[in-house]
Parts: sequence; C-alpha cells; structure tokens
Amino acid sequence: MKENNDITAIRQLFLPFDNKVFPVRNRFVRSATWLGVCDEATGRITDLAVSRQAEAAAGGAGVVISEFAYVSREGRAAPRQWGLDSDEAVADVRLLAEAVHRAGSKLVVQICHAGAAKLAGNETDALALSPSGEPYPGASCTSAAMSEEEIKKVTEEFAKAAARVKEGGADGVEIHGAHGYLLTQFMSPLLNKRTDAYGGSDENRSRFMREVCLAVRRAVGPEFSVWLKISAEEGTPGGYGAREGVKAALSMIEAGVEVIEVSSGTSYSEAHRSPNMVGVSAGDSEAPFAEYAKAIREKAPKDSLVVLTGGLRSLPVIAALFTAGDADLFGLSRPFIAEPDLINRWAEEDSRPSACFSCNACSRTAATGAVTCPIMRDKHEGDWDPL
Repeated sequence: MKENNDITAIRQLFLPFDNKVFPVRNRFVRSATWLGVCDEATGRITDLAVSRQAEAAAGGAGVVISEFAYVSREGRAAPRQWGLDSDEAVADVRLLAEAVHRAGSKLVVQICHAGAAKLAGNETDALALSPSGEPYPGASCTSAAMSEEEIKKVTEEFAKAAARVKEGGADGVEIHGAHGYLLTQFMSPLLNKRTDAYGGSDENRSRFMREVCLAVRRAVGPEFSVWLKISAEEGTPGGYGAREGVKAALSMIEAGVEVIEVSSGTSYSEAHRSPNMVGVSAGDSEAPFAEYAKAIREKAPKDSLVVLTGGLRSLPVIAALFTAGDADLFGLSRPFIAEPDLINRWAEEDSRPSACFSCNACSRTAATGAVTCPIMRDKHEGDWDPL
C-alpha cells in the first residue's frame, strides 16, 4: 500500500497545480542559475543566455527563474552578468519570456544587488555598498556604509527593475534576498553594525528587505507575482539563525510577497550550510534545507506558496516532502546544468535520480565561458537558437 501511495505522490508532482497565487503546469522549478554569457560591457542578454534558460522549460520545468540580474551597474556580482538597470533591458526580458512561454513554462526574473559582494574590478568608481562598511568575507572590494539616501536609491532601483520585468512580459519577479548579497548583508549581525533604524534588532536588520518588497509590489501592482529568495540562516557562527530567517520570510509575505523560495547560507558559510554544498546525492544527504521550508509553510498564509530549493536529487524524496506539505514547489539548479531535460526524463518514467552529485565543477567553467557541466552533458547540448 505504501508503495502505491508513493507512486501516486510522484505522479501528482507532474500534474498541473491550479491555485490562486501562481498556477503552473507541474511542481518543478528551475532555480536561478548564473550562466556567465551576457554581454560584459552592457549587461544585455545574448542568444546563448536565452537558449540555455529556455532549454530548462523545454526540458519540462514548470517555472523557470532567470539567472540573477543586477538592478544597478555598481551592484554587479559576477562577470558577464545580466543587467536590468536600463529600459533597454525590457527587450531582453521579452526575448526570454517569449522563448520560455513557447516551451510551455512560466518565467520569473530574479533581480539582485551585490552590495559588498560586488564583482572585483567592477568599473564603477564608487566603493561597494554595505550596511556598515564591515569587510565582506572573501571579497577584494572595499565597502562603505550606506547612507539612508543610498538605501532609498537602491530600493528605487529594485522597483524600477521589477517594473521592467513586468513590461517585458514575464510572469513574475523574484527579489534576491539570499546567499550573502546586499539584502542578506543587512540581515547579518556580523556585517550590519548600524545603530539607526536599519540595524540592531531583527526587525531593524530586515527593514531594508521589507522596504524593497513594498516598493517592488507598488511598482508592479497587485496582480503581478512577487517572489523572494531568502537564506533561512546565514550558516556561519555569529550570523543570523533559522528563527530570524523564518521570521523575516513571514514578514515579507505581509509586505506583498506571494512566493517564498527557501534556500540557505552564503558564500562564506560553513561547508555543510552552503547553498552550493558539495557531495549531495540521492538519499540521506538530500534536501538539507527542508526543515526551514517546513517551518515557513506551517506559519505562512494559505494564499502564499513556498518553494524549497537546494540539494533535491530524487523523486521519492521530493514526493515525500510534497506529501508532508513541507513545500508547494521544488527548485533545482545544478541538476538542470547537468541534465536540462531532467523533468521530461522523470515524466517518461525513467525515475533514476539526477545524475548531478554536486561536485561544483560547473562553477569553474565560468572562467572561460558559459557555466555548464563538464562531466555529464555534451558541451553543445542546448546551444540552439530560439525558434
């Protein structure tokens, strides 16, 4: 009987999810994945960037979350990163949305500001922005504490980028509040030593994130879908913990966010708490952040959705989380780099786990070109022009 129940749960993952928040064709989300193929000088999208993201839609993902896009040039986090800092980028969104929609999926565009994790060599003259000028672990850029004027300016940059996402025909926008970027830095008691309304208490340290969420909601109106990706804990001694992370996530729903994507950690987290932890494979090491999604799902309003991302590799584990009600949708990133047609394979009853074993070789390919899996996939797979 249990085996039959397991099979039923697995099949439900592939069925349309009809809901008032964000109806989708199945429960699988291609989580945001930096690809490193946009124009370095301008931040404009390229044909390869479009095709590499659309292939996940063609491969069966119900939702594609775009690679992260900077809201201002000074907020770039990576080389050859997509930029949504000008109205010219509306055409970029339109290209990507059309390609993803043709494949039957929905597009959510992720927007981000790096803050003190700013790309080294970013050609802007300004210092990296940070909560209070504290050094960012591992960063080579010097940062300066943001004034309240600068906080308002960046908040408006998020809002303008979100408006461009909507104008370009995407189905939603996701605010990147995870993985050590600017909004996470404000959450961090290690990096945020401010003594004004943006520092000190949990509420104050999450104020900037809340103001960004409110501004984005105003910019896109009540009908457009607003998502937030959050690190449920900072993942390092002295950083914020799950209690603060869950509390912040629930607060952002009150500020107009409808969908919370749950991840955890930062680039400086302990290895077992990193968003890119190595050695995750099907079985006991899967779904390391599930407890955080469960905590949010239990307390979040019913008219919101929770996406669990990180370390998902097999259908039985995902189905068990689904059956338990720990999350509504399930995000995968590195598995799609290794195997773009993973969901189609699973739907065709080849239920073997994802071939990805989290070696992180994909991240090293960015040194010479597109982020790809040098181990599993053919390097030319998916390199096609959108129809």
